[in-house]
Amino acid sequence: MSLIQKVGEEVFLHRAREITASQPLFSWLGASIVSVSEGYCEMQLPLREEFVNDRNTVQGTVLFALLEAATFVASRTLVRGKAEMDFHQEMKINFIKAVRKVNQTIKANGRALHRGRSTAVVEGEVYDEAGDLVAKALGTIAILRY
Repeated sequence: MSLIQKVGEEVFLHRAREITASQPLFSWLGASIVSVSEGYCEMQLPLREEFVNDRNTVQGTVLFALLEAATFVASRTLVRGKAEMDFHQEMKINFIKAVRKVNQTIKANGRALHRGRSTAVVEGEVYDEAGDLVAKALGTIAILRY
């Protein structure tokens, strides 16, 4: 039985929101978790001028941070035991469309495709307010048991 099955989606969502809000980077970014279910997480981020680079587009690192968080939380929903520590081992991202409009909220979807004993494979996408695909990521999460 996975962690989200044990505690329920509402409890998991509440705790994941608390953890995300307590992290300085996500607190500064203003990213928040919209929803979670088994193997899935949706996050949102209201864009600000501070996120724009010299080419008048949102920095790729902002999109990367949002994707890293969404895919990590999606993977955590599938945790089976308490004696695990996990972290992103690698993540590849394709930037598909430049985000030029700052006065909008973007969304990221993260999915756990597989969670094994030592690694998890995750994927995610970022969409702008118009629903256009902005970025696509594929990653591996290392799982350590203690």
